[in-house]
Amino acid sequence: MSALSDALAALKTVFLLEERITSQARKVEKLADQVAEMDRRLARMEGQMQGFVAGAAAFTGGARQSHGSTIAALPPGPNE
Repeated sequence: MSALSDALAALKTVFLLEERITSQARKVEKLADQVAEMDRRLARMEGQMQGFVAGAAAFTGGARQSHGSTIAALPPGPNE
């Protein structure tokens, strides 16, 4: 009987492990879907930001400095 009970216990353990693996696989798949959705949203936001930057550059004549100041990029005025 001991060998039979050990075999049954081993089978029970195998079934439980299989269920845990299946559960974890479902969770990983759900996480992968969420990451893909976040990637799509981030790409959309990056596109919007590029559009805002292009619009700002067109509005200011394209004169931009890395510090965000456009004054240093302007040519000297007639009184200078």
